[in-house]
Amino acid sequence: MIKITRTFPPHQMTSEKVKELTEEYLKTKKNVWNQDYIKKALLTMSHDKCIFCECKLGEESKYIEVEHFHPKSLYPYEVVDWFNLLPICKRCNGLKRDHDTKHEPIINPTIDEPRQHLFIKNYRFFSKDEIGKRTVRILQLNDSERLMLPRFKIGNQVSETLDILVKWIEKTNGTQAIDDQNEMICKVHNLLNSCQSESEYSATCSYALFSDENYYDIKKHMVNKGIWDSDLEELEKKCLEHCLISDDVLKQCSV
Repeated sequence: MIKITRTFPPHQMTSEKVKELTEEYLKTKKNVWNQDYIKKALLTMSHDKCIFCECKLGEESKYIEVEHFHPKSLYPYEVVDWFNLLPICKRCNGLKRDHDTKHEPIINPTIDEPRQHLFIKNYRFFSKDEIGKRTVRILQLNDSERLMLPRFKIGNQVSETLDILVKWIEKTNGTQAIDDQNEMICKVHNLLNSCQSESEYSATCSYALFSDENYYDIKKHMVNKGIWDSDLEELEKKCLEHCLISDDVLKQCSV
């Protein structure tokens, strides 16, 4: 889960249209929010990901469902309020159900900063406060099969790449040719790219990268060789803006 910037509503959602759809829902209970332009705008806002678990929507059985953060059963007048709509996967939507988010708040990634309420350790979500605890419990963010397994796989891929790079540095005694250095830059660039907000499970990727000591050894080597450039620095900075690693791990990032 990462912070998401709420975009402007699609141009079709005029005040008149919102009123029309709301009245239609109140009379018929039809899925008036099931509009292509609403779904497309929500997917663009979240980088095609579930707002909560960060799985890519549109892949396999992970199709987008329109989530009403304040449930429509309790707050029907917000049924097509743009600021109440979120893109969500079927798993998360089925778990959240009609939880009353006004009386018992959970994290809304378009409003709240998840890192203020959660952190990741050993690929599990842990809470910093009651809102974080409730969010993990309601959405079952530590679901062993459907969420934890993908996190472990991602973490293993990141660790394997870092391990290869460290062994490469040791094997060459830190004296790679220019083409070898360029390959290292490319691999680290790709790792940092996988941690960007638009990437699937970016919070998990960031945790895997920044909690691995090999990353800091590799970065130190690259800095010493003068191949840690401004592009890598900017990518790392963006990763750190939304990563959910604990504060003690975060301190290591100042190599």
